[in-house]
Amino acid sequence: MKKRILIGLFLLCFGFVNAQLVEPFLGGGVYVHSDFEKSVIFSLRSGAEFNVSKYIKPEIGISALLGNLETRSTVDANNIMNAEYTRTASAVNFSFSPKIILGNELVSYFEILPKYSISTIEAHKNTYNYNANGNLTSSKKEIAKEWSQSIGIGIGYNLSFSDEYSDSMSLILDFQNVNLGKTLNKLSPNASRIDTKWILGFGINYYFNFKKKKA
Repeated sequence: MKKRILIGLFLLCFGFVNAQLVEPFLGGGVYVHSDFEKSVIFSLRSGAEFNVSKYIKPEIGISALLGNLETRSTVDANNIMNAEYTRTASAVNFSFSPKIILGNELVSYFEILPKYSISTIEAHKNTYNYNANGNLTSSKKEIAKEWSQSIGIGIGYNLSFSDEYSDSMSLILDFQNVNLGKTLNKLSPNASRIDTKWILGFGINYYFNFKKKKA
């Protein structure tokens, strides 16, 4: 019975895609934050766009964020390093955007992307202690997890990317509101506070359409 249901759902989704009601997409991007290595947080995403009308094309998607904070260290009275720690943060985000189209959807157009996300965030901290000779004496690993909700917004420009098929590509400038810092701060309450809310990012989405353009 379950197998039949799965096959039915697959055929239904395939029918939607084939009828151009749904366009799957893949994308990626970077967000800028000076506390992270090379000042970037990386993003990968996938999802689907629903062709509801000429001016509204809602999207659902899943994305991942990953960033490594710069390594920190402490020294003793003789200016010899006695400890260092590294911290990383990641998030898996389930999002919905009622994407608004501004322009001719058949050629190229601007788009406004308000986005609501539910995220599961995980932070890791590794601490390493050394003796006066620089030898590792002990290490410790800590993990913090939590769920969060957030609202962000983006502006994009979509252009046709294929002469034969209706594939397209969007260049997106957005402000994401997923706060990785809140989870990171739990692991280092005495360190400087990290906040990744409303950081600026740039990304690219590629939309796949399996039907050929009309002659």
